[in-house]
Amino acid sequence: MIRMDIMAGFEPEDVRRIARVLVDGGVGIIPTDTVYGIAALAADEAAVRRVMEIKRRPPDKPLPVLVESVREAGVLAEAEGEAAAALMREFWPGALTIVMSRRRGPGAHLPLQDERSIGLRIPDELFCLALVEHAGYLVAPSANLPGEPAPSRLEDVHDDILERVDFSVNAGACATGVESTVVDITSGVRVLREGAVPASRVMEVAGT
Repeated sequence: MIRMDIMAGFEPEDVRRIARVLVDGGVGIIPTDTVYGIAALAADEAAVRRVMEIKRRPPDKPLPVLVESVREAGVLAEAEGEAAAALMREFWPGALTIVMSRRRGPGAHLPLQDERSIGLRIPDELFCLALVEHAGYLVAPSANLPGEPAPSRLEDVHDDILERVDFSVNAGACATGVESTVVDITSGVRVLREGAVPASRVMEVAGT
């Protein structure tokens, strides 16, 4: 397994090295601005299934996707509405996952996603964002098993997970240490999970 320490910073080759593993179908532990996640290419069905198996997550619970820009979000989802624009402007990059209606067409298909909606986020962490830019859309759900807290440090990741991945990247403590807030705007505005961003602030920005 590749073990990379970037607590003192990283070089472009560090990003390229991990991106190559992801493009080749690998999965591994990466830092985000919220908590450590298990990363895989969102377009690689086998790799995404592997992440879900490691997390013991049922296949009927699609994983949110990390993108690098609002433009890319618009390729995958219908991101033009007033609520979407306001939330992305205020909280991206950052700790808000926005569930939007799926867009259909070239470049919009991703395996193991709901046909009607998709959760998207731009991470506010330099290494994580660089990986998305180099490798493509990523899934990176929190690197914990059911019932366990999401890890804010690499040393908090359970050994059962570390033993089943191809790489781990240590960047020290994550900025927030709390999972992202998840808001669904497919029909109205509903906060599905309150995390790093207060639900009241989400509703205020969304204009509800």
